[in-house]
Amino acid sequence: METSTTTSESDRQYFESYEDIESHEIMLKDRPRNKAYLRALELANLEGKVVLDVGAGAAAFLSMAAARLGAKKVYAVEASRMADNAEAIVDHNGYSGVVEVIRGRIEDVVLPEKVDVIVSEWMGFYLLHESMLASVLVARDRYSDSIRGCC
Repeated sequence: METSTTTSESDRQYFESYEDIESHEIMLKDRPRNKAYLRALELANLEGKVVLDVGAGAAAFLSMAAARLGAKKVYAVEASRMADNAEAIVDHNGYSGVVEVIRGRIEDVVLPEKVDVIVSEWMGFYLLHESMLASVLVARDRYSDSIRGCC
């Protein structure tokens, strides 16, 4: 699924800078960080749930983990061209039946249903690089009736 996006010049520059594979490599190689994310997902009891991954990145790491942990559907939303990589990786790992990669900004995407769980690496690397908290809150307000508070 692809959406039409309306992006400002600053958004365009941000997403282009995020297309540098090295930033994704840094995150994927950070074992303690990834172990913590995986443990949090395990504790979330995702069996049979619909999950939204805001800013899925180049590898859709959280999306595939959610699928592996029993989510019935995962929407992996990624605004940059890294969505193409994520889709290929999801398919290569056999999760394309559960994980649907959607290229677009969460502010512009229209999902066909509400979600039970929202996941996001909203802090990115170096804790503050991505500044995606506002996008996660948009996702919460738009796609969840049951999620209170934020990660």
